[in-house]
Order: sequence, then structure tokens, then C-alpha cells
Amino acid sequence: MKTGTQELYRMRHLMRIYLFVFIAIAGLSADIDSQIVGVGAGSYTTQFPGTDAAGRNGYPSGIPYLSGQAATKPVPTNDWWSNLIKEAHGGQAFNYPLSYRSYSRGVAVNYTMPFASGFSEYRAPMDGVYDGIIVGVENLNASSSTASDHSDWSATINWNDGAHDFSALMGHGMPFTYFIKGDTDVARIEIGYNEAGAYVDGNKVIIEDNYRGASYIAYGPSGSTWTKSNNVFTSTLNGQNYWSLVMVPHEMDIADAITFFEEYAYVFPTETRVAWNYDESTSIVTTEYIISPTIMEGADTTVFWGILPHHWGNLASGSAQPDTLSYNTVRGELKVLKSNTFSTELRFSGILPTLPNLGKYSSGFDPAELYDIVKRLKSLGLAEWTDSYNQGQEMNLLIQTARVADQIGYIEARNEILETVKERLEDWLTAEAGEVAFLFYYNDDWDALIGYPAGHRQDVNLNDHHFHWGYFIHAAAFLEQYQKGWANQWGEMINMLIRDAANPSRTDDMFPFLRNYSPYAGHSWANGFATEPFGNDQESTSESMQFNSALIHWGTITGNDSIRDLGIFLYTNEHASVNEYWFDQNNRTFQPEYGYEMVARIWGGGYDNGTWWTTDVAASYGIQLYPIHGGSLYLGHNTDYVQEAWNGMSTNTDVLSNVPNDNLWYDTYWKFLSFLDADEALSLYNNYRERNIKFGTSDAQTYHWLHSMVALGQVSEEITADYPIAAAFSNEGQMTYAAHNYGSDTITVHFSDGYNLVVPTFSRATSRDIEASIKIEASDSVAAVGGSITLTAEVSGTVSKVEFYSNGILIATDETAPYSAIAESLEAGFPGFYANAYEGDGFNLSS
Repeated sequence: MKTGTQELYRMRHLMRIYLFVFIAIAGLSADIDSQIVGVGAGSYTTQFPGTDAAGRNGYPSGIPYLSGQAATKPVPTNDWWSNLIKEAHGGQAFNYPLSYRSYSRGVAVNYTMPFASGFSEYRAPMDGVYDGIIVGVENLNASSSTASDHSDWSATINWNDGAHDFSALMGHGMPFTYFIKGDTDVARIEIGYNEAGAYVDGNKVIIEDNYRGASYIAYGPSGSTWTKSNNVFTSTLNGQNYWSLVMVPHEMDIADAITFFEEYAYVFPTETRVAWNYDESTSIVTTEYIISPTIMEGADTTVFWGILPHHWGNLASGSAQPDTLSYNTVRGELKVLKSNTFSTELRFSGILPTLPNLGKYSSGFDPAELYDIVKRLKSLGLAEWTDSYNQGQEMNLLIQTARVADQIGYIEARNEILETVKERLEDWLTAEAGEVAFLFYYNDDWDALIGYPAGHRQDVNLNDHHFHWGYFIHAAAFLEQYQKGWANQWGEMINMLIRDAANPSRTDDMFPFLRNYSPYAGHSWANGFATEPFGNDQESTSESMQFNSALIHWGTITGNDSIRDLGIFLYTNEHASVNEYWFDQNNRTFQPEYGYEMVARIWGGGYDNGTWWTTDVAASYGIQLYPIHGGSLYLGHNTDYVQEAWNGMSTNTDVLSNVPNDNLWYDTYWKFLSFLDADEALSLYNNYRERNIKFGTSDAQTYHWLHSMVALGQVSEEITADYPIAAAFSNEGQMTYAAHNYGSDTITVHFSDGYNLVVPTFSRATSRDIEASIKIEASDSVAAVGGSITLTAEVSGTVSKVEFYSNGILIATDETAPYSAIAESLEAGFPGFYANAYEGDGFNLSS
């Protein structure tokens, strides 16, 4: 039996424990709450929330290898050289025409080209056996290299072991590599391939027939000399600390090259910068590429570099033009430019939220059938066990369905979907203490916003942020379209997603400039750290283009011209690069032996037609087209290419055989074909309605899209508008002009061929709209089998006739008011009644 004193001690001890636990828990809660940062109505956390029940959720390991100025800037992941900041000695950095790898003694420089092309690939890693040239300083033994500075498409990598210091400056499209050493260090060049081909010529080291037949010249400062010992050349650089190395074009004589390149050898590209301008009146995007040089010696001021096909194929009329010299690269011909700036001009032909509601002009279009498809999809909901990528696809399925529902007047379905998407998107945009799913975490080691649960290593490797966030931003634009003011509460969280993947600011201290988009390459990179031996990569250009189009929608609907113009810049430039490097529409980048009309993946070191999950070529086609939506009109700009690609798709897959295959995305294929031959695409759809529909695809959108394209014909990409959410189509001479006004004022959209389209506030319009509207009512809600029902039509406006339909079959025509018809011999079930009110050749459907 306990004494009173013992019991009192026990109680006091327990109270201390309880008090401690309460204080600790309260403190922990306060700490967690303090890590949640409010952004409008949303929020994100700066504390890793932990893993979920399946052990998912993570973030990149380690910290970036940065120093100098680079350490004061947000971390530049997803770039061509980003492996160098993830690994102590990274590599896999392909700049066209060279490739780079870090060692403790300096940087390896190679000319990396595939030895041969196969039927389905043309790619090569940086050789693991031969390092053509290794440049550094004597006795250097750095435990790691670091990025000490970087600009839009160039980077300076530094090696410092405490006693020795060495830096290499490299840039996209630059045959030169530029070096700086410590004041007391001795420059060192090690020949790793064909030592006999290297020799000294005054202040130069001549390196002939190096790896893959490349020749180089290393230029020391004036008056410097080099000493050769076995395969190593060293120099004190005549008391200076700079030198450079250039790869010589294969067709150039080495003696001529020695003299030719000397004027460029001491002009270092200190900063590279891209700038863009969208002229709304002409719908032309001008992109300027600028290099700011530092002159190490001499009077010359021009940097020697080159431009790729998507550059030289679209040069502005007043731009500097390329020289006759060129280099062969995996991206095609790199043409030499003797100028520190050049500019391109690209036409923006417009996008839409979805196709206009003109399927009614397509034979076989049945609004009752479309209504039933929407009805089946409207209550699908969104999965609770998912990830950021799959959730985005699910939301897109619902959004595309809702857009169709809105057009056919099925407002109940639209609103139900709207609330479903809104609830889940707002959940994602709000971080709460203790949750491990549907939230965003800002990692300040890597300056990245990570969504949990993540898909496709979006978290641990920072992969695919533009793919995933494109779905979310598109969903946000959809919500703002139908719930005005939503962006006032949630818009800044959406803008954070944009800043994470495509930040237009170089002074933002949270996110790097244009993380995913590579300004010089003209397209995005998907891999956060270029972890694969072939360098960085991008697979799904169509999802990258969806991100770009989502920015255009979001910027336009929120009145943020900066985001709108950013989206148009990305859209037009990436479109040009897709045409060159994924589609080879100009027949100047694919090797002759390559057997397909498009590639599935672009790598820094080449391209191939495999996907990340299968070798089935059906998926290789689909991944470059999915998802098709109102921002996908670029796919229909070149119908000759659509024909070429469709021929390959028909030959290399079972798309014409109606064979079940989860890698063959029939809906995507048909919608792509509709840009060329919508009637055939619709016929294929009607002959295989029972197909397996790809995850994330809306059958309602497919039905609506194909019938609409039958009426629209083909995209008239040569016609532009002075408003971005607009497009023109031509069907055997019949033009259709379409636009969607996101604003609160009526606008007139001026098309470049002279047509003007008035678009009311918050509305869509086409040149084929009529004033008349119609709705029908039935005399009874229930009728006996074999019985009849009287249908009456209420019409506004002047009409010439009203047609009444039952299940797509015309049952009566009435040319005088009041308009009515009798539906007889009714069968069991739910007949789909509708009516058309005609105004000349145009008509509107009843809702």
C-alpha cells in the first residue's frame, strides 16, 4: 500500500510528464504550423511532410555543388549541364557539338557522335573509355567540381582543391571552351586519344584526329609557350591566367583554322541572355539571343558560336545571318554565327479552350448521344490514391467533358464537374499540418516546389514539373472561366507553379529562371539532373506544349500579360523545335537510316523511338500527341506531315485493325488524323466504339472533337488574330473563325485576312453563329410503349423551319409557328428528342 507521500510524488511526476508531453506536442504543432506559408487562400509547407503509407514522398538527396555567384542564385536544375551540380564529378553534358565530364584533375572534352544510326535510334553516351582531351591545371586534385556561375545557356564550372584553382566556361552551341586558372597555377592539357596527333605551335597546341575524328586548337595568351611531356602539355601562359580550346569544323584545313580562330580565342562569352516580345497586333513572337563578351586580349569583340535548325530556319529579316562554316551535331547542322546576337520570328496562330460547337453540321451527330456520354462521365470523381501526374490526367478528363457539357447546355453536368475539380485542386493548393498527400512542399536546398504524392520521380529527381503543373494550371484556368474571382483567392499559388517550372524572372530568389525550358535548345528538358548516360531528355512534347498553352489561358483569363506572353514565347519556340527535332518536318535532322516519322525521346546525345515504359511503337506515337485539346492546334498546321505520320502510324501499329492494346491510344490517334481527314477519323471512331479508352481521355471530348472537325475542316495556321484565344479553319473554302473572350468587355477579334469577329463578354463565338435559339418541351414525361408524345419548340429570333429528331432520326419538319411535331410508336426506354432551328443554311440545336 502506497503512502500519501509516495502517491503525491507519483502524481506530481505524472503531472510533470503530462505537462512536458503537452508542451512538447504543442511546441511541435507550433513548429509545424510555422512551416506552413500562406499564399492567398492557399499555402505550402517548407518542412518535408514525411512519407505516406506506401513509403512515397521524397526530395533530392544531398545539396547542389555550387560556389561563387552561382551559390547566390536559385539552383538551375533540368538544364543540359545540371548533372554537374548534382554529382561531385558529373557529366553527361552535351552542348552541340561537344560533351563534358568532370574529373578531379579537370574537365574532359569530347566530340560525341553516334557511330551509326539504327532503325529506331541515333544516340551515344559520352564515351566511358576514351576521354579525348582533359583540361585542368597541374597537380589539381579536387574532391568535386562546382558551378560557380551560369546564365541562360552557359555555365562556368570550377575545380578547387585548396591549393589549385581552375574554371571552364561552356555554352550551348559553342565550339569553344574557355578556361581560367589561379595566378600561380600551370595550365595543363592531357591528350587521351591519339597522342601522336598533338603538337605545339608557338602559343598553341594543335590536336589533330582526336576522338571521333575531331581536331582542336588550344590558344594560350600571346607570348606564351607550351611544353610537351608524353601526352601532357603545360604552360604558365606567359603570366596570364586564360586560354581556350576550339573544335575545328571537319571540312576546314587545320593550317587555315590556326589563323582563322585566333581572333575569337580571347573573346569569352561572359553572359548569355534570351529576350522575347509578343506583338499582339501581328501575332509575331520575336526572340533575341544575346551574348555579352569579356575581351581577354586584343581588339576583337565577337564570340564564335553556332545556331541550330530551329534558329537558322526562322531568322528575323534584320538578324545576323550564319556563315558558311558548320558543324555536324545530333540536332542537325550547327551553322556558325559571327555575331554576338541574332533574332528569330515565329508566328502564333492561336489556341482555343476546346473546339467550337459546330459538330451539329456533321452527318451522324446526335446531341442526345453526346448528352448520354457526358452523363456517364460527370460523376466519375477523382481518385484518392493517386499521384501528381495521374491526378492531372484525371482532372483533364473531367475538364474536357465539362467544356463539352457547357456547349450542349448540360449545365448540371458542367457544374458537378466544376465542383469536383475545384475541391481537389484547392486541396492540392493547401498544406495542412500532419497531411502527407495533396500538398506542396518547397525545398530550399534545391529551390523547387514538390507536389505530394509525386509521380515519375517528380520529387526525388525534380522530373517533369512542367508536365504535371500544366494539368494543374489548365484546371485553374477552367475554374476561373466558370467561377469568376476564384483566381483572386488561389491565383498566387498557381503562379508559384508557373514560377517553379518556367520562371520568367532572373531576380526571383525562390526559383531559377525558366527551370524546364532551355532557351537555346528551344524546348524543355524533363530530367532534373540529366541522370541518364545520353544526357538530359524530353519525351512528351505534347504535354510540354500543354503546359505552354495552359500559361496562355491562365495569363489571358487573369489579365496577366506577362504570363500570357511567356506562354506564347514558350509555345511558338517549342513548336518550332518539335517540328525540327521530334518530327523532322523539314527533313534535315533525322538520319537516313532512321525508320520512323517522329521520335519518342530527344536526348542531349541523340534521339530514339522508345518510351520509358514500353518498346511498343504504338506508345511512341501516342506520347507525342497526348493529350489533344484546344491548345493542340499546332499539330494540324502541316497537313502534309500529318499525312506522312498517319501513313507510318497505320503501317507500324494496329490502329486500322481495332486490336485491343493499352499502348495504342485510339482516341488520340483519331483526333490527330482529324487535322487531315476528319471524316475518316470519325468513321474509325464509329467502327470501334468498344475500344479501351486511355486513362485521362474523355469519350465525350472525342465524340465532340471528331464531329466538330468534320465541320471545321483543317486549321488555317497562316491566318492569325490580334487576340490569343482565337483560330481560323477552312473546309473546302468555307472559313470558320472562332474565339473565346475571357474578359468582361465585348471585344472585336481582327483576323489577319481582314475578317472581324465580335465576341461578347465571357463568351465564345464563331463566324457561323446564328441569332436564333430554341428549346423543346414534351407533352408528357411518361408515355406508354407504342404511344405518342407531342413536342413543341419555343424559338427566339427569325427562323425558316424547325426539324424535330428522335434518337438522331428526323421525325418531322415544321415551317410555321407554333412549331410542333408528334413522336409516334414510342419504344421502351429514354428517347433522345431534340430540334434544329434554321436560319438560312445555319441552325442551332435545342438544349
